[in-house]
Amino acid sequence: MRCKQCGEGARDETLRYCENCGAKMPPPPPPGTIRRTNTGVSAMATTGRSRSTVAARAVVPAPDEAEDTDPGLHSPGRSKAPPYDGPVWLAHVPGHSPSVAGMGLLGVALVLSILPFFAGVGPFWSLVVVSGGWLVAARELRDAGERNPLVDWVPVSLMRPVVPALFVVVVAALALRMLGLGVTPLLWLGGAALLGYDQYRKVYVGQNGWSRLFEPRALLRGLGPVALGGVALCLLSLFLTWVPMATARSSGPVPEAPPELHVVDAPTPSEDFIYGLIEESYDKGWDQSFSVAMELLLLGVLGLMALRPEVPGPHWLRFAPIGVVVLGLVWTLVHGGLLLGPVLFLVGLAATGFAAVYGAFAREA
Repeated sequence: MRCKQCGEGARDETLRYCENCGAKMPPPPPPGTIRRTNTGVSAMATTGRSRSTVAARAVVPAPDEAEDTDPGLHSPGRSKAPPYDGPVWLAHVPGHSPSVAGMGLLGVALVLSILPFFAGVGPFWSLVVVSGGWLVAARELRDAGERNPLVDWVPVSLMRPVVPALFVVVVAALALRMLGLGVTPLLWLGGAALLGYDQYRKVYVGQNGWSRLFEPRALLRGLGPVALGGVALCLLSLFLTWVPMATARSSGPVPEAPPELHVVDAPTPSEDFIYGLIEESYDKGWDQSFSVAMELLLLGVLGLMALRPEVPGPHWLRFAPIGVVVLGLVWTLVHGGLLLGPVLFLVGLAATGFAAVYGAFAREA
């Protein structure tokens, strides 16, 4: 077996590199193969070289990718990832994604809501957050080139940009519903902020982003501020009381009993200070049924009003804000009373409805 570079024959066929020039030797032929030896001028010339030159020359193997000792480095579907040089707080986050970090905060908030003294969003919206977070995590890990058996089975059809866009809106609505003092409100705000910041750069900004469909500045022109203020007033009213408090029974004689026997109002558990700290009140607007759904519909009205005029859509879509206002009116009459919260909600609905009707017929004209 001879070297392809200098023609020097190898005395030991197990050597991988030439003793004369250091070049890589060809692999030895399989056993039983008839080998031909070249005897001639080249062989005589190489044997006449000075052994001192060979001894003085350092045999340094040339770097070859085929000599990597890691058997999986060049396996199909695997590439060596460059070293991470991003923010330190994302170094150990899967995919180095702020969205995954935000979903981690939301996961902690959902786990804490199982305990009786932590507020939560309810079983339905918890399931929505878990399902949507799973899809967003799969999209983030796929974009980062990382594989995880927990999300690799998610089909590509469920990783479209509309999924993280809608998920951010839902999380922002739930974070607004959870506003208050405590640990879980901070976790919801932190998770929503990280998701919004990351997905704004990835989904909204760019030539193919959603900025080509929506123009938020349209809400600051014409009757846009009226609708914006009306929706804000509706959401603010949900933090106020919507259900009248139950009146306590007054002291008086017990019917069909001696006149000296009177009713004494016993203290209710809510009057106890320690119990009152952990008791959740159910008289606010947020505590009514379908309050989060009503919030999402009102935010959808703002989204439709911010839609660019050149974006194609069905004819009935321009009248959808009017339908939302009608649903809000029915919802208020069912769940509210003659209190400040429902009254402010109706005022906000009136402003939003006026802007919706004007915008629908203006586009029709």
